[in-house]
Amino acid sequence: SGNSQRGNQLSNGMFGIKSIDQNLLTSRQIEAARIAATRHMKREGQLWIKIFPDKPITKKPLEVRMGKGKGAPDHFVAVIKPGRILFEVGG
Repeated sequence: SGNSQRGNQLSNGMFGIKSIDQNLLTSRQIEAARIAATRHMKREGQLWIKIFPDKPITKKPLEVRMGKGKGAPDHFVAVIKPGRILFEVGG
């Protein structure tokens, strides 16, 4: 917990999107944001994604009884801390 120690300053672009809250972003959410940003920019300039979903989230199948170990990996998320740069835009 606490504020982001790394990735809290611009490194590539001129503008960025910075988080102000702590949350988890799924790979689908990151991809949807990338598509929306590139469409809005009409594919001019460059967009850098500064986060990567590297934490697996497990889930048990539907209608399975309790016990019998941990579920299989379902999807991956990126852990977002306050102050983290999510996207950078330049060019």
